[in-house]
Amino acid sequence: MRGLFDRAAAVTSKPRGGIVRGGEPLFFPIVVGRKGLPPRTLNNPGQPVRQRNTLILAALLILLGAYVYFFEILPGDKPKGDRLINFKPDEVASILLTYPKQEIQLQKDAVGKWRLTQPLQAVADGSTVGGLLAALSAGAIRRTLEKKPGAEDLKNFGLDRPAAKISLTLTSGITLPGLIVGAATPLGNAAYVQRSGDATVYLVDASLALGLQKKSDDFRDRQILSFPLESAAKLTIQTGKESVVLIKGEKEQWQSAPPAKGDVSGAAVVEYLVAIGGIGAKAFVDDHPKDLKRYGLDPAPVKVAVAGKDGNNLAALLVGGKSGDSYYAKREGEPQVYAIDEPSYRSLLRRLPDFLAEDKKEPKQ
Repeated sequence: MRGLFDRAAAVTSKPRGGIVRGGEPLFFPIVVGRKGLPPRTLNNPGQPVRQRNTLILAALLILLGAYVYFFEILPGDKPKGDRLINFKPDEVASILLTYPKQEIQLQKDAVGKWRLTQPLQAVADGSTVGGLLAALSAGAIRRTLEKKPGAEDLKNFGLDRPAAKISLTLTSGITLPGLIVGAATPLGNAAYVQRSGDATVYLVDASLALGLQKKSDDFRDRQILSFPLESAAKLTIQTGKESVVLIKGEKEQWQSAPPAKGDVSGAAVVEYLVAIGGIGAKAFVDDHPKDLKRYGLDPAPVKVAVAGKDGNNLAALLVGGKSGDSYYAKREGEPQVYAIDEPSYRSLLRRLPDFLAEDKKEPKQ
């Protein structure tokens, strides 16, 4: 056994890779082993560092667990299900959203349709507005944190400079207490909020706070053409020098107009009308264009128009130049320029044979 340690001492008589100060190494590895097997180091200089890191991580996990328990699991002062704002969505007449860099206002018109009134005038998407109001009306308090927060508390909760404020006015003219949204919790699954006129800080689900982070374009109606399908009696598709004109006869049968007069498939026409009515804006390009030639819309190479029985125009779509994988488009009679995607553009390009009934189509060669 002594010979074994003697050989090990001989192997380690010179430091290998150790730091030397004043001619002396800072550490001497002690190696043990058996003949024919590689030596094994007993003392590892990096071991204390690893132990310290492990202790730090363990302490952080304990602190994190304590935070989750006391602030996100432990029941608060408020009973479960207590609502932030008590109202019925269909009773709301106007919405005001205030952000650090913009203000968005929505107003319900006389027929119950929502419109954007600030920062621009535009038709609003009713489903988006409805979803926002539904989330607010169902928003519940998870926990009451501070009833009398100080300035430092408000700063820590992100309520000194709120991310968003929302105010609702009912059809009765009553303005409800507003909601002030602060920062998210460290875990990100909850957020700090206050009600205007109430200093108390509450904890709510993060989904509610995230749902309030909107831009004006998020509320805009992306449907470009909107017309009553049952009123459509004439369809005109103009692509360059070629045009297709289809009209609905007295027996509700769609036909091609002279000189190419003849019956067409009513189902194919209705399918096309539904498709163009469903085309949505990929992006809002220009709300007040000064030069339509810039977008290839003066004149527009593609035009699709829908008219009623008395010849009145129900809707007309103009499509112009291409930009990347999108095409510029606008509704005739309105200033806004939109971008539509490639599939939407191609769905507009139809020729007369595409509408013919199966028994009227020429057999394929």
